[in-house]
Amino acid sequence: MPTRTDEPGRVHATQRAGLGRTVVLVSATSIIFVTLIGAAQWFRSPDVSLSSFEALPRQWLSALWRPWFFIFAAVLFGMQWIFPGRKDENPLSHGLVVDLCWFLLAPILALTIISLQLGALGNGLATVFGKPATDLVPTLGTWKVAILAFVVADLIGWVNHWMHHKYPSLWLFHAVHHSQTEMNVFSDSRNHVVEVLIASTLSFIPAWFLGLNVTQAVTLAIFSSFVSSFIHTNVRINLGPLRYVFISPQAHRIHHSLNDDHYNTNFGTVFSWWDYIFNTKHPDDRSYPRTGITDERFPLERSARPIAVGRTIGSQLLYPFKVLAAPFSHN
Repeated sequence: MPTRTDEPGRVHATQRAGLGRTVVLVSATSIIFVTLIGAAQWFRSPDVSLSSFEALPRQWLSALWRPWFFIFAAVLFGMQWIFPGRKDENPLSHGLVVDLCWFLLAPILALTIISLQLGALGNGLATVFGKPATDLVPTLGTWKVAILAFVVADLIGWVNHWMHHKYPSLWLFHAVHHSQTEMNVFSDSRNHVVEVLIASTLSFIPAWFLGLNVTQAVTLAIFSSFVSSFIHTNVRINLGPLRYVFISPQAHRIHHSLNDDHYNTNFGTVFSWWDYIFNTKHPDDRSYPRTGITDERFPLERSARPIAVGRTIGSQLLYPFKVLAAPFSHN
């Protein structure tokens, strides 16, 4: 039983946790409400037609055909063979096949569910707020605003990442990403659509308020995807002195680690300084631990056969909902 001196601390911790949940709930409700307003405005627009959706297959193929990324991926695969972080990991594992399938699914999700949601959110923000009062483009110029938006979005990404580890219901969706036991250049594509929706929304809002246009936003998103692919590779590199500014594959592997000592550390995606600022940077900058999750209920990949891979991805998408629904199914 805690002593009386412990009780105020426990009360304050409980109050902070309750306040955090309230902030998350109010923010989520507000975003959903604004998105619904934007969706209603969008569907009433005479510009909306079936032709907008008929072009989607071509857009999916265009999104997949990224020559520079494939050249970049080939270089990283070569580095994995020559400078592996862990020599006991197979670069051509079952997990790679599953990650490749997630990679193929990503543009379908991005150009349908996510683009529709962000389009509706943008319309909703314009309806509620009009032109952003903080539009800095006329003052600073487009690319300075783009860099500012990128830094702000990376901070929000850090907060979003921290939240997905802090709150059990969000962790269930983030667990899909952490399930990879043999990291590779495509591991960053292993993301549940719900988590991607949340992350995209939180990145979109500051970009909209800062007045960033679509071209700059897409360019920064592409750059971020290159960085994310790099830090998920099984490459023995910690970036030396640059690790105090940027996340390295070694630092991010610590975040994915199965070691208890590494839990809830290194939340950064691009810049490592957030972890130093918020005291979540792990001092280990040398080891390359095993990765994965400990939840035995999670449907890990066991085969690279097409049917098995399809079932695995489907099961991984359903996993969070099954766990969340489990308490109700027993009643």
